[in-house]
This record gives sequence, structure tokens and C-alpha cells, in this order.
Amino acid sequence: MALAPAHYGSVAAEIAVCTKTAGLVDRSSLRQLAVTGPDHLLDHVLEAALPDGAPGPGRSVSVASTWCCRTSARRAVVAGTASAVQRWRQVESRAISSAGLAVELDLLDGATALELLGPRAPRIVAAAGLPPRLSILDVADATLAGSPLTLVREDGDRFLLLFERGHRRAALDALWAAGREHGLAPVGNEALELLHAAHRPIG
Repeated sequence: MALAPAHYGSVAAEIAVCTKTAGLVDRSSLRQLAVTGPDHLLDHVLEAALPDGAPGPGRSVSVASTWCCRTSARRAVVAGTASAVQRWRQVESRAISSAGLAVELDLLDGATALELLGPRAPRIVAAAGLPPRLSILDVADATLAGSPLTLVREDGDRFLLLFERGHRRAALDALWAAGREHGLAPVGNEALELLHAAHRPIG
């Protein structure tokens, strides 16, 4: 797996982009795990890792920077660091095996991810033809230039794009085209981590 850029020259400038216009971050270092099964069994398995309850269909929850996205009643995608996803996999495997549940876990080795953030991010989402009216923590299936994805609205100005089968170059080109007039710029993971650590408001 190729490492995403830590920065593109100036971390301070990239933070400024995220607070004034919009930035696009390569989050392909995130691992993704699909969890599939009958809805009541899926609830039980997800709750092994989510003591406050599993999200309903079309909703997501974030715990320790790991996202659990319920794409449908029968399916969820977990996205996080390799170690975090491995812990989820272990917890859910134990829940499945201890009760003999008909729930499947599938580590998505070809998955990639992008994050779009900044006050103009919602306009770029709409311009790219993605679902524009998601509420915070909503999840929706979408397609971008032929690449299927799960779109997560992390908060008012942050969107996570999860491509379970990877994304084609055309999908990235479509995002840049949609963001051109809105000041979209590349942002590295170092700036993103600093924004997260500081809980700095965007916009």
C-alpha cells in the first residue's frame, strides 16, 4: 500500500486551506472491514465493539477515530487504522464464533479512501454529483466517475469517501474538476492530524 503524503510543502498553508476553502486528503492508509449478515445478528455483532449501540441503516458512528458505517440493514463497513480495524475484527470474530452467528467478516484489501474538508466541501460534494443533503453522521451509497463508494458526512464540513474496491483516476479527476472553482487544494495527513488533535473548527 502506497503511503499517503504527509504534506505538500507547507503544513500551515494546508491548514489555512481547510479553514478557508477546501482540502482533499488521501486516506488510503485507512483499512476497511465489511460486516454482513441478517440485521438482528449484525446489530449483536456490532454492539460487541459499540457499547452505546449499533448505528441504524444509513447512519454511522465514530469511536476513537474509527468509523462504523451502516450502509444497509444487512451490511456495515468499519474504517480505521490497521491496528484499530484488527481489534474490531478480533472482537467481532469472538462474538460471531461464541454464538455461532451467520455473520461474515471481509477485510477489504483493495479499498481506498479520500477525505474532503473545509467550508466549501458541501458545495464540492454537490458539484461532483454526490448526495448533497446528508445530515451529520449520515451514510449514502454513491458513484463517482464509475467508482462506487460510501459517502459519510463526518460533520458539517467533512466528508469521508470510502471506495471498497479502490477508485479509478477518473474519480479523482472528477473531484478536482468539481472543486476547481471552490479553491480545492491537496492536503497531507500531517495537517489533518493537527486539525483533529486541536479539535479546530472548520469554516
